[in-house]
Amino acid sequence: MLIRDLASFLTDPGPTLRTGLRQRLAAGVGLALVRVWLAWPFATAGWHRVFTWDAQEFLFTQVHPVPLLPATIAAPLTTGAEISLSLLLILGLAGRVGAAGLAVMAATLFLVIGRTPEGLENGIAIAAEQVPWVLAGAALFVLGPGMLSVDAAWHSLRRRGAVPSPTPLR
Repeated sequence: MLIRDLASFLTDPGPTLRTGLRQRLAAGVGLALVRVWLAWPFATAGWHRVFTWDAQEFLFTQVHPVPLLPATIAAPLTTGAEISLSLLLILGLAGRVGAAGLAVMAATLFLVIGRTPEGLENGIAIAAEQVPWVLAGAALFVLGPGMLSVDAAWHSLRRRGAVPSPTPLR
């Protein structure tokens, strides 16, 4: 029951579905813009890393090392998270998961990586970037991805009975 409730929350498009059409549409457009705004820098950084993979050891050891993780683990883990979480967020598929993940990544950049000697030297912790990203991710986690998301389409199909609801195991 707990797992099903958690899955339901993480794929819920948010309370904007319970308002009038104009409000839902306005909120949906606004939330979609925030989703893309938050995901875009992470997605582009992740894809940039994919296409410049030879530089990753230098990047994760000299520019912004991840404390307690060797570069050989931090590089693919960070790159995969940036790309996959951004994709989830842009699509609004388990949008709360993508939002929370990117908010945690932004907070980690600001509070952990930016405080390392290399991070301080290279100016990694930029409050004007990371703090708004953390706040946007937190807001999207609380509000949900909105009406213009895969989560909303799935929710609508389930409500109409086109997709069966999962039955609890006995």
